[in-house]
Amino acid sequence: MNETMQDMKQHRTGIRSWSRVLQKAVIGVSMLGVLALAPGCGKSIPVIEPALLEKKASLLVVTGPALAEADKASLQTALTQWQNTKHLSYEWVQNADSSATWTPDLIAKTGSRNYDYIVVAGHDLARSALTAAQQVTQRKWLLLDDGLTRDTVQVSGDHIQMKMVQDAEFRALWDPWVKEQTKAGRTIEWVTTSAYPVPGEWAPSEEAEYISLSDAEGWYGQFQHQVRRHGPDWIAVYAPMDSAAVQRMRSLQIPVMNMGGTTVQLQWNGILTLLQGAIDGQAWTPGIQPYTESEARIVKN
Repeated sequence: MNETMQDMKQHRTGIRSWSRVLQKAVIGVSMLGVLALAPGCGKSIPVIEPALLEKKASLLVVTGPALAEADKASLQTALTQWQNTKHLSYEWVQNADSSATWTPDLIAKTGSRNYDYIVVAGHDLARSALTAAQQVTQRKWLLLDDGLTRDTVQVSGDHIQMKMVQDAEFRALWDPWVKEQTKAGRTIEWVTTSAYPVPGEWAPSEEAEYISLSDAEGWYGQFQHQVRRHGPDWIAVYAPMDSAAVQRMRSLQIPVMNMGGTTVQLQWNGILTLLQGAIDGQAWTPGIQPYTESEARIVKN
């Protein structure tokens, strides 16, 4: 009988041991599921369970190498908070090359993944993504142009929304400064390119000699001559121009107002709030749309 009792004790001990093993196995599987949903960074894309993607709204974010470190940190914070509070999944591809990102293979892959929204940030990336967006119509695309080239863009399709600062908004931003100089009797020497004509109300046609085109051959010598002859109070750069060219103008010892250096600073909390509204059933407005104050700040440089 003692042997029987001993056998029963060993049997119960074995059951308890296997119970502990099974508990650890279940915990391990659960942890793997959590890790599969961990946010990704860099160019690597984390694995998201297909079944979970069917239940959760999912987001693909694509940014280029020009994204500042502060903006990366802001985006990462917003995405993490978005995931934790809204239980939404995301993938983030960083340092994407606009000239190589939207290849036919990648477009096909994008179309096959279960993303609800694809967000593309950056001037060059947003412009190059337009073609891909027009082909992948089963996803909603939010293209964030953070440049100020002020050219004409055509956006077609109810699934595409492009945020950008348009020419009228740019003029409204700088119009008070121009009017202030005019009212005070100060003269302005304008520098632009043929693609960006200075508004007529800022530089009337009779003042054409006060406008220099930096894309004309041998323009700088003539520009220097005009500056010496006119003695302006300001040099105003209207078109986007590289910093070396602007610095060269500053060497003329006349104040330079670099309008073309105006930048757009994206506000990621506001942008994700926009997406959240669309996910929650609020209206999705396609086409070219202005930024709201909560989505972007226009910064004069």
